[in-house]
Amino acid sequence: MAQFMKWSKDYETGNYNIDAEHKGLFTLVNDLHDKIEQGFGEKSIETTITALEDYAHYHFEREEALMDQCGFDGMGKHIALHRKFSKYMEHCRKSFEDDPSKFDIADFMGFLSNWLSGHILGEDMQYVDALKKSAKPKS
Repeated sequence: MAQFMKWSKDYETGNYNIDAEHKGLFTLVNDLHDKIEQGFGEKSIETTITALEDYAHYHFEREEALMDQCGFDGMGKHIALHRKFSKYMEHCRKSFEDDPSKFDIADFMGFLSNWLSGHILGEDMQYVDALKKSAKPKS
């Protein structure tokens, strides 16, 4: 089965941990897609949505700590984007739990793919220079 979201070098920030966590998010989105395509039950899909929500929260905390450590100027805006995503994920999880038959899973999958790709390429790449500068030894 073809991957729904395919990782490429374009998504690499150069930070091993952040890149590994981003790959983990791709894996969860692909797992969710596969479960939907293969007709898995609602409970399995709900579990994967919850895992994605939890993992995103974990990743955001670690990413925000890193941005803070390297003194990234755009941190406030970036955190606001994380909070907006988290709130939307919570809303979607609850909507799916309440009535899976009324939940637009195709729209949700499109949102996840567009948001994750756009966020990494558009927003996360903005802190890469600050990470690199903070990693250089002071002379």
